[in-house]
Amino acid sequence: MRTLAILGLVAMELTVMGCGSKSSTTSTTQTANGLWESALIGKDAGVGVFNFTTSFTIGGDGTLSVTYFSFLTTGPCFALTGDTTSGSLTGTTTGTNASGTFQFSVQSNGNTLAMTGTATGTTDSSGNTTWTSITGTWTLTGGANCAGTGTFTMKQTAA
Repeated sequence: MRTLAILGLVAMELTVMGCGSKSSTTSTTQTANGLWESALIGKDAGVGVFNFTTSFTIGGDGTLSVTYFSFLTTGPCFALTGDTTSGSLTGTTTGTNASGTFQFSVQSNGNTLAMTGTATGTTDSSGNTTWTSITGTWTLTGGANCAGTGTFTMKQTAA
């Protein structure tokens, strides 16, 4: 009888432990594999739209290491080459849903395109997060005729 009571308590404890949700503020690995394409809309001071493609990896501290960057359109604010890029992506997960804070900056010839947004993705059972979409706002500051604001969306392009 005593053994049966102990088994009953163990079964109840296992049932209670299985309830609830998993929430974490860090993940084992963050990936953003592939090429990302941006779509910026808004007031662009008549210099064209600053759409671009980029590829980056995410370091353990959330810092982006940009491995490729190219504007799809050019204008007087940014040359074809010589752009400096930097950024970060840090996030949290709840279950399989991931949400993160995205910062990205492009600088050239005294002009800065600054982007701030929210990344969304999924997290697997091992804590590995894969980012799939980023949306937010952008601001362009710099020289004459290089000012503007708007919104952006970034998505991974097909491989």
